[in-house]
Amino acid sequence: MAENESLDLGGAYAKRWDVPFDSVRKGESCRDVARKVESAMYSGLRKSLKQLQEYGVTLADLLAQRNSRQALRQLIRKTQGHHYVELFDAAVASSGTSEGECLRGWVDAIFDKVSDQICHRVAGKENWPTFYDVHSFMHDVQQTLEPAVERLVTNFEKDPEWKPKRAASKEQSTADPTAELLGLSLLGGSHQ
Repeated sequence: MAENESLDLGGAYAKRWDVPFDSVRKGESCRDVARKVESAMYSGLRKSLKQLQEYGVTLADLLAQRNSRQALRQLIRKTQGHHYVELFDAAVASSGTSEGECLRGWVDAIFDKVSDQICHRVAGKENWPTFYDVHSFMHDVQQTLEPAVERLVTNFEKDPEWKPKRAASKEQSTADPTAELLGLSLLGGSHQ
């Protein structure tokens, strides 16, 4: 079996998080970073849920065992210490007991794990003079992601077997592709 999906930036199995990390490092807008984080989060969850099934564990199993620390520990062992299961366990310990609270805590824990690493890696660099600057920015990213997080939680509550897939953005669906190309030169640059 391949290595588990990871949330450790810089690792071989967390490459999907390189895109939002680079976006923050370059000083891109909150909205752009949030879009990239959302994409990485959805694809990471989809891949992780698939991996959990290979171990014989589902999100429904995790939710069913949320009130038993011992049972959750057994599921962590069964999944060979999968990061997403460990974060579920940690989220259960700090969130409420309802399914929605557990799911919300889990998704927030995933974001927090990645966000903390981004903050530590880019603080003091060219676009982020202090840790507090980048931390404040990542808080804004989290606020921007709120509708996507709510969608995840709601869909998982309705169907724990649901596989996350990003909703098409309104911008993408209403944009005219021809109009977008009008500003581009054939040499690859934009012209005014």
